[in-house]
Amino acid sequence: MSGGRRTGTERRAIALPYVGQWGWGYQDVQINRAPALPATAPRLPAFFADTAKTRLRTVATWRNRTSTRAGDFVCHRGERTGYSCAPVAMVDFAPAGDLCGGVCLPTWVAVEGPTCKSGDSGAPVFEGQVALGLVKGGTYRADGSCLFYYYMSTDYLPPGWTLAYR
Repeated sequence: MSGGRRTGTERRAIALPYVGQWGWGYQDVQINRAPALPATAPRLPAFFADTAKTRLRTVATWRNRTSTRAGDFVCHRGERTGYSCAPVAMVDFAPAGDLCGGVCLPTWVAVEGPTCKSGDSGAPVFEGQVALGLVKGGTYRADGSCLFYYYMSTDYLPPGWTLAYR
């Protein structure tokens, strides 16, 4: 596997060497090593919630898929699309095809458009400071506009992992 790249707040690409991945049916996680943080960098579990990547939001807690309902209003901050919010469409979505190391199970949460694009994978999905999951992919209309995106709930982190929060 190859490493990824990230664009930091200074707007230059940073290499992220590949560490490992987990995924089969219900899960999609890839880990890449980030460069060492300066001693002055905050050490809180946080993510960028705004399109400009200027405001960090700390993670206060998480919510399981079984506590998520169609109609809940959630947000994501994608690398390609920036910040957007929309209602949950389904909590038991199964993407078509072999996108999950084989057939996908109906454990993915689908969120109505308006924004999703290829390149948003791995983006945080949240409600305020509540972590919900990570974007996996999207479904698009014939004109290329976003019908909905879908995410992996925090329930499906690899065995032995826990979500860091303050």
